[in-house]
Amino acid sequence: MKSMLQLSVMSECDARTVCTWVYSSPYHIYNWPSWEEMCKKELEFSDHTIRTEQYCCIYRELELIGYIQLFPLEQVIRLAIFLSPQHCNQGLGQEAVALAIKEALRRNAEADIDLEVECWNRRAIACYKKAGFSITDQYQYMQRGVSKEVYCMVYNRLLS
Repeated sequence: MKSMLQLSVMSECDARTVCTWVYSSPYHIYNWPSWEEMCKKELEFSDHTIRTEQYCCIYRELELIGYIQLFPLEQVIRLAIFLSPQHCNQGLGQEAVALAIKEALRRNAEADIDLEVECWNRRAIACYKKAGFSITDQYQYMQRGVSKEVYCMVYNRLLS
């Protein structure tokens, strides 16, 4: 079956749109500052090089429905996968995760694939487990001034 979803490199226009997405609590931690604030503080995808090397947008036909980050670590590609607030709980998670895995393998077929997910995010954890990820570690770290308790989940190619 051909995927309904497609990836493309995140453009500045896409990045500006992502900055307007508003998630309700407890997912509000995924809200980005305004585009102007992102640029002023030189955050993440406001940097052209980071945006074009690490970020891809998920499109359904001409509609931007999400984005992924593929962060290269030594022998690992760390994924971050986000659907827009209006596309969450619409049955798109598995296909979005599959696209992210496919892109990570295209970039480096030998690399391990992992991701971090907040321990409270049962919806995402269930989606990742169904896609072939397993919890391998739990730890805390600071991100944008907020302490996060996360699981590290590693993709098992043999399970998928």
